[in-house]
Amino acid sequence: MATLRFTFPSKILRSQANIRAVIPNDGDDCAVLWVLHGANADVNEWFDNSSIQRLASSRNLAVVGTSTFNGYGVNMAHGMRYADYLENEWIPAVRRLLPCLSHARERNFVAGVSMGGYAAFRLAMNRPDLFARAGAFAGSIGMPMIFERFERGIQPGNVDFYHAFGEYQRLVGNTNDVIHMTRQCVQQGWVPKLYMFCGTEDFGYALNTIARDDLRRAGADVTWKQAPGVHNFDCWDTQLPDFLQWLEEGNA
Repeated sequence: MATLRFTFPSKILRSQANIRAVIPNDGDDCAVLWVLHGANADVNEWFDNSSIQRLASSRNLAVVGTSTFNGYGVNMAHGMRYADYLENEWIPAVRRLLPCLSHARERNFVAGVSMGGYAAFRLAMNRPDLFARAGAFAGSIGMPMIFERFERGIQPGNVDFYHAFGEYQRLVGNTNDVIHMTRQCVQQGWVPKLYMFCGTEDFGYALNTIARDDLRRAGADVTWKQAPGVHNFDCWDTQLPDFLQWLEEGNA
């Protein structure tokens, strides 16, 4: 596998976009897992804290990540236009630089951890034409409920919620509402399959089960996994072989 770190000038972000990737040494039309990091992290999180590079190498799978910092993958109320960047610029720009990456929907997947899990599902449901499957590890999928509970003082969070979303209304019944967008995708007959994992001792476990059930009621095909563990890569990394095997089912 080739290991790459580079930047490209993002017109949307009006700055250099940070990219990290591992790419198979041989072959074209490589299947790709696009990955998004959690809060208080950056593009390096997946590559430094997990076994994704070793596991991807054995499967001839490319993995590409980018930094969205604490932006939740949305067009922030007070900050960067990360939704526009992820939906319209990130993937085309990387594909121009790495033409070995597949353009086929059935060979493209997206996944994220924690905040990045929300961003991954949001991206998948806003651009279902790009991805066949999406995964979230302890993802903050039900952000409307999380935001509301945070404002009542019964949910972990911080001022980044306001920087990203501004107010609760920006999370409901629009492109930032994963459940709402899932319903739209189902109505259009164009919905990626979903994989969710959460540790049973994770502070977000109960809310993950609610999000799972809401997604299923919305009509999504959700594979659910759980195991003992808390909110970190020590827990999530143990599940990557199972997740990558699930991706291969859609890449057969």
